[in-house]
Amino acid sequence: MQRELGSANSLAAKIRQRAAKAKTDDSAPHLRRPEEVFLNEYAIPCLFRELQRQCGLSPQDACTALLSENHKYLNGVSSTTPARSIQHRHPFDKTLAPSARQVIEHWRSGKSNALRQACPDIALRAPCPFTIVFEGRYFEAGSPDKAAAELVRNIYQAFFYRALPRVPGKGTRPPWDYEYGCLLACDASPSGALIEAWNSIPHSVQKGFWDGANVYVMVVRGET
Repeated sequence: MQRELGSANSLAAKIRQRAAKAKTDDSAPHLRRPEEVFLNEYAIPCLFRELQRQCGLSPQDACTALLSENHKYLNGVSSTTPARSIQHRHPFDKTLAPSARQVIEHWRSGKSNALRQACPDIALRAPCPFTIVFEGRYFEAGSPDKAAAELVRNIYQAFFYRALPRVPGKGTRPPWDYEYGCLLACDASPSGALIEAWNSIPHSVQKGFWDGANVYVMVVRGET
């Protein structure tokens, strides 16, 4: 994927230009934010190719295995949404809670969003030999502290999706039953702040995400 992203120095400008162009293109509503450009023009096509190359799947099987919230605009690449069924909404939030008091006030509110539906960016299912749910993120600019905060939030979200209990499939809705979680993040910042935040964590702790939580952290960046 690094080769497809091109130069790290021009990556942010290239992605922003593509997003700006999509805002006047009725056929590309899935490319109107920089994060959507990264996921739908780089990450998902790369996963589609790797399912064929690494797992030996046919193009049709790779499409069946690859789930995306933008599947309607990815014909032949992604088959359906990875969203968990609305009948299995839950009272938890994928973001880190600011305080216990705010959480219980939200639960007590009776608002329609007191229960939430899990809607990850991407997932892989059979006939892929691995079931993986992805949190996709795009980081363009910010201080080292902002990058560290983004890293924490996004790893947590990947873990959160992975930890939700199994739900059987129904009709065209795929089952929610993922063995692994993955944070797939693009660092388009000038200094590589998100990658630096990840590299600042000791290797023994990095291994704990995978060995102890089944969560793989992948931060990609253009060629330097």
